[in-house]
Amino acid sequence: MTGGRRTTLGDLATRLGLSVNTVSRALAGKDGVSERTRALVLDEARRVGYVAAAEPPAPERVRSRTVAVTIPSATHLFSSELIGAIEAGARAAGYSLDVFTTEESGEQEQAAARRMIDNDLAGAIVIPVRNRTEPWAEVLAAGIPLVLASREVPALPCDFVTVDNTAGAYAAVRHLLAQGCRTIVQFEEDLGISTIDHRREGYARAMAEVPDAVAHTILVPTRRFETAEPRWRATEAHRAGLALLDRRLDYDAIVAGDDYFALGALAALTERGVRVPEDVRLAGYGDHPYSAWLNPALTSVRIPARLIGELAVSLLLQRIAGETGPPVRRLIKPELITRRSSTG
Repeated sequence: MTGGRRTTLGDLATRLGLSVNTVSRALAGKDGVSERTRALVLDEARRVGYVAAAEPPAPERVRSRTVAVTIPSATHLFSSELIGAIEAGARAAGYSLDVFTTEESGEQEQAAARRMIDNDLAGAIVIPVRNRTEPWAEVLAAGIPLVLASREVPALPCDFVTVDNTAGAYAAVRHLLAQGCRTIVQFEEDLGISTIDHRREGYARAMAEVPDAVAHTILVPTRRFETAEPRWRATEAHRAGLALLDRRLDYDAIVAGDDYFALGALAALTERGVRVPEDVRLAGYGDHPYSAWLNPALTSVRIPARLIGELAVSLLLQRIAGETGPPVRRLIKPELITRRSSTG
C-alpha cells in the first residue's frame, strides 16, 4: 500500500504492464497464464502488500473481437495474398484484424506475442520466426488459440497449414530430369526455416531417384534482416549466378527456391551469353505475376496463398468457437506451371 491507500488490481496491472484480466487470472490460479507470468504477478503482489480478498470478484473473460496475424515481411507477394484472405474470413465472422510484421526478428516477434496476451485477443495466425517455440507457447498458455501458417514448429501443439513444399520442389526437379537434365543446381536461400528445409528435401529426393543425376546446392545469402531495404531481392541470386558461371561448373539446369532468385539467375546467364532454355533450363518457385512475362517465360511452382489463408482462418474460427481435438496439419498440393524456360 502507498500513502494509506490500498493497492488495487488495476494498480498491480499497471505496475507490471499487464492487463487486469491477466493479473486477475494469475492471482486466482486460473489457467491461461504462463508460469513465468504467474510467478511475476505473485511476487509483485507480495511485495506491495496486495490483498486479493479486498477486491470484488473478477468478471469472466470477455473475448476480444480481434484476431492477429504475424508475417515476416510486408513486401512479399505471399504475405499480401495471405493477409487478404485472412482479413476477408475474419471480417465475415465479425472480427477485426491486427497485423504484426516481425522482419525475422525474435525481439519483434516477442513484442507481438506480448501485445496479443495483454490485449487478450481472440486468436492468431502466425508465420513464426525460424523454429522458435517461444513466445508462442506463452500465447497458447494464455488461452489464445493459434494456427501456424507456412512455417512449422513441431513442438507447438497447434494447427498448421501450408503448401507441401517437399512435393513442390520434387515436382520441379522431376520435370527438369524428364527434360533430359542431369546436373541440376539448386539456388536456395541461406535461412533455417521449415519451408526451405522441405524444399531441399524434395530436391534431394528427386535427384536420388535418377542414378546418373548430379546435385549441387548454392545457398544464396539472405537479405531479410536488412530492414532498410526491400527483402526478397534478386541481387544476391544474380551475384551467385555470376559466381557459379565463373566456376565453369558443367550443369544443364537451375531450380530456384523463389522466383526472385530465378530472376537473378536468369539475368546472370543472359549477361554471360548462356541461353535459356537452349543451354540451361530454369525453374522457379512461387509463380509470381511477373513470371509469365519474362523472356523466356518462367516455369514455376504455384503456391495457393489465398487458399492457405482461407483454411487457416477457418481453423482458427473453429478453435475460437470451442472446437477441441488434436492439432490439424494441412498440406496443400502445389501446382507446377511449365513454361518455355524449361521446355524449350
